[in-house]
Amino acid sequence: MPAATLRATRRCTLRPGSSTVDSDRLARIADAIGSRAGQDPATYPQQMCAAAADLLGMSGAGLTLMTESAPGAVWASDAVSRTVVDLQFALGEGPALDAFDGGAPALEPSLAASTRWPFFGPQALALGVEAVFALPLQVGVICLGTVNLFRDSPGFLSRDELADALVLADVVTEDLIDLQAQGMLHWAPSDHLGQRARVHQATGMVSVQIGADMTSALARIRAYAYVNELTIFDVADMVLARTLRLPPHALQ
Repeated sequence: MPAATLRATRRCTLRPGSSTVDSDRLARIADAIGSRAGQDPATYPQQMCAAAADLLGMSGAGLTLMTESAPGAVWASDAVSRTVVDLQFALGEGPALDAFDGGAPALEPSLAASTRWPFFGPQALALGVEAVFALPLQVGVICLGTVNLFRDSPGFLSRDELADALVLADVVTEDLIDLQAQGMLHWAPSDHLGQRARVHQATGMVSVQIGADMTSALARIRAYAYVNELTIFDVADMVLARTLRLPPHALQ
């Protein structure tokens, strides 16, 4: 078992108010993650995704490290899960971004019945994903990224499943911090600093151009990105460079 999972287990056991059930749950999940993921830092994050999917009975899982809602690093248990994670950043919406922004789980038991993410939802459904659950990797008030869980059938998480998922997110957070502290996990958040600020600035410009509020302007940027197979960051840069001006009612 990695050192981080051992530290997490000790901390949970000694934390004031921690129950025996909490300690047992953490020990069980930490052991499952540690035994499946192994010790190789090159494959550990991806194996953590596979272990998370197996442990929670999901069809797939993804892991992101993020800065300003831009991915610094992305891992996944399989190709479909990787595509679903990447889609969220290309479209500028989805459970990972909501969980990161809000510092709280973003749970959607039925994408088919939801209008929560109008661009992401249909594309995820087309890939066979029916339910999505994202949990923040939280250290105090700081969010490092998200754990993303995908299921090929609709349905809520049970109380025990949600409790397991929350503990799993804590274990994953500890392991990632441990790997990074040892210099074995490399990602470059500085490469993505300012991306969200550029989207916000471009949204303001589009708002003026089309005579609409910021919410409508951002929706227009997302729609243009979707239709033209671009990321919202690409569209924002085009708007800021004044090589693209979105007319009031056009999506392409």
